[in-house]
Amino acid sequence: MKRTNARLWLFQKLRPYTKRIVLGLGLAACSGAVATIDPLLMRQLIDVALPRRDVRQTTFAVISIALCFVGRSVFGGLSGLASYRVTQWLGQDLRSELLVHMTNLSADWHEKTMLGEKLSRIDQDVEQISQYGADVGNTIFRSFVFFVVNVAIMMALNWRMTIAVLPLLPLFLWVRLRFREKIQSRADHAQVKVGKATGDLAEHLNAVPQIQILGAEEARIARTVRAWLDQVGAQWKQRRTEIAFSVSVTSVLAVGILLVLGLGAHEYFIGALSVGGLVAFYAYVTRIFEPVSSAMELYSRTQRMLASARRVHEVLDTEPSVADVGTIQNIPAPLVEGVVCEAISFGYRPERPVLRDVSLRLQKAERVALVGSSGSGKSTLSRLFARMADPTTGRILLEGKPLHEYSLRALRKSVCYVPQQPLLFSGTIRENLRYANADATEAEMERVIEAAQLSQLLRRLPLGLETVLGQDAAGISGGEKQRLAVARSLLRRPSVLILDESTSALDLPTEYALFKALASFQDNMAMILISHRLRSLTWVDRLIVLDAGSIVAEGTHAQLVCDCSVYQALYERDQPEASRSMMDKPIGAMSAVTAVQA
Repeated sequence: MKRTNARLWLFQKLRPYTKRIVLGLGLAACSGAVATIDPLLMRQLIDVALPRRDVRQTTFAVISIALCFVGRSVFGGLSGLASYRVTQWLGQDLRSELLVHMTNLSADWHEKTMLGEKLSRIDQDVEQISQYGADVGNTIFRSFVFFVVNVAIMMALNWRMTIAVLPLLPLFLWVRLRFREKIQSRADHAQVKVGKATGDLAEHLNAVPQIQILGAEEARIARTVRAWLDQVGAQWKQRRTEIAFSVSVTSVLAVGILLVLGLGAHEYFIGALSVGGLVAFYAYVTRIFEPVSSAMELYSRTQRMLASARRVHEVLDTEPSVADVGTIQNIPAPLVEGVVCEAISFGYRPERPVLRDVSLRLQKAERVALVGSSGSGKSTLSRLFARMADPTTGRILLEGKPLHEYSLRALRKSVCYVPQQPLLFSGTIRENLRYANADATEAEMERVIEAAQLSQLLRRLPLGLETVLGQDAAGISGGEKQRLAVARSLLRRPSVLILDESTSALDLPTEYALFKALASFQDNMAMILISHRLRSLTWVDRLIVLDAGSIVAEGTHAQLVCDCSVYQALYERDQPEASRSMMDKPIGAMSAVTAVQA
């Protein structure tokens, strides 16, 4: 994003707070104006009151100078409060906008963007932008008023000395231009390193138990420390450049002071300037460069803000790879025509397709299993059904219409996808279930709990549905987490339920029993099942065999085990003989199995 665009974008974000910003500017102007009075009062004190030994005038001058300091502090403080309020509101708005936009971005963006990088943009980058946006107006306006009034008073005091000092300002601008690109480049680089370090730290802290299991403590700590050192190094280079800029500008100020004191002494010797006038002029010269110093700091802050603005704008400019452009809000429940794939192909990278020319039809209320070796495209196909990605070529039809014609909200209410590692939120079990359907009745809750084989778990927990799970639901097993996710999906009342290895933590009998319970839960619900254990899928209406991204066979278990060599190989290496003899029993003989819990 270009610098000019970043500023225009920031001004647009500040527009809702115009009134409070104007108030802050007015208070800042008052603070600047009051700050210009005390040198004149000091001149009056030195040239008039003290030589005359006039107690009244001396007292008045001293009190007035003190009141100038108090007034400047009061107006400056009120201006700062107004700015702080704008900082809060602007930061809140930007964080909310980023959160909403990130939530609407497609799964592929979240899968390739580290958590720490997201947090860095929401927290640190927004903080840089909001503080700059609230302060910049006050700083510029106050500096401008201060500069103009100071120059006017200096001209009135001694125009020759003023003309001698003013040429130093172009010298300052030249110094600024010399450092401009270097400061911007190092500010950008430092922000990138901050995001990387935050990401590594978040990943490390989130995976401490796994790091301990792997015995990788030293390697992971070294990686995170290296990221910190890279961040420190980048920030050190940035700060060195800013300090060099500051020293260069201070040298310009020193030349200005040298001119003032030298010319001031000459003007005093020839009687063109009094002692009080020289003191006042010296005060104004040091203050005339205060706006210049403010501009110097503002420039450094501007570069940091622009670096953060580019990072925030980059996220806000990112379009979801799965665009929510559909207008159809209602999907028949149950389905009438089902789901059709028409010659779809897909690849995460164009040169490496994962699916090749896949065509199939899913009838309403049909139970289908996708089987194949790892990397055959099962999970990718299931994600396309849920429109977590769009096919590279071909199309998927739901009720005869392409998926992109439906709104994502409507589609994901009708087609519910449960991944292998579902996320449970901190809060109670009841709250976790209600995320799927806030209006679910107690009867519906009990029904999905029973279907997901969770009754025994809730009886074991003293608080039942009111049990607080905590972060990552650490108090329950992996199988219980998966069954809670399945129960939550059932509360959506979907027309199509997709379970993508979402029962992998269960043992074989429990998985089989769960699948059968789900099949009888809702007669008109279609199901797409993926499991690495084929023996729990032998009962489905149809098995679809994928190999290297293509469908090589489909049919019932009895048909495929005789006619498809790929399926035969998968089935034979699935489970030992003992498990096969148990799972090959008729469904009616499985009543004992259904009582087994993970």
